[in-house]
Amino acid sequence: MSEASFASLQAFRLQVAGNLHRVLESSILGSDVLSIKWIHRCFQILPILNNEFAKLMGEIDYPVSSWEAGSIEEYLDFTISMLELLNAINSSLSHLNQARVSLSHALSLMKNSPALAVERMREITVHDSVKGIKGSEGNGERNRNEKERIFHEGMMVLRSTGFWTCGVVLSGLKSDARPIMEIMGTGMVVDCSLIRLDSIFRKKITEERGLVKEVEEVNETLRMIVLKGIGDSDAVIELKRRLDVVGNGLKGLKEEEEGLFAEFMAARNKVLETLRAKNK
Repeated sequence: MSEASFASLQAFRLQVAGNLHRVLESSILGSDVLSIKWIHRCFQILPILNNEFAKLMGEIDYPVSSWEAGSIEEYLDFTISMLELLNAINSSLSHLNQARVSLSHALSLMKNSPALAVERMREITVHDSVKGIKGSEGNGERNRNEKERIFHEGMMVLRSTGFWTCGVVLSGLKSDARPIMEIMGTGMVVDCSLIRLDSIFRKKITEERGLVKEVEEVNETLRMIVLKGIGDSDAVIELKRRLDVVGNGLKGLKEEEEGLFAEFMAARNKVLETLRAKNK
């Protein structure tokens, strides 16, 4: 590997490590982890990494039109896995939002039919949406030229970070460590930048076993209303406020997910169009 190519690859890895370190800092502090805000911060790493990977390909002069068959296969495999994971995240977000809407509707009945409102109130629960979904492990060892090697090394970083991030989002939304464990799998090569952050997150979610912070706050207020009775207007106002916080947070995550899905789909289509043009 030439000195220039190695320097470009190292710069890419440093960019990844820098972004992960910023997330790591908030996880060490602890109070922000397992909140919608922290999950959103993790999610926002992905478009940055996609841009950095594209920059790496530009620096080594390896545009999509020049990709070898192995590189094309590796990228298509990665993007289809990411699209599946984003669909699973979409499902979890939809479930949580539907539960929020149902609770908001019950709350709207409080003024005229308080007893009916309390009867219809249900705590927001988690949703199993990752059954059978695992991150792919990528292509095995084979002979590669220099540009293919750098592509493969970069893809290993992109894959492990992308799958880990989706696992964090799903585990956070489900309040369960299983999604990230299933997605990463036993054969996944985890980039060294992820090891400490992954350990902290898994320990946090395994020990706390609670819902996302904002969702748990909604449920706590709901339980207070049920416990104190229908006359607690302050608790009703607080529940509405907390439902709005959850709604805005889920909206932001939904927009991020949809933007990422479109980004990965567009990148995948570009590769497929290039492949079709080559085969004409």
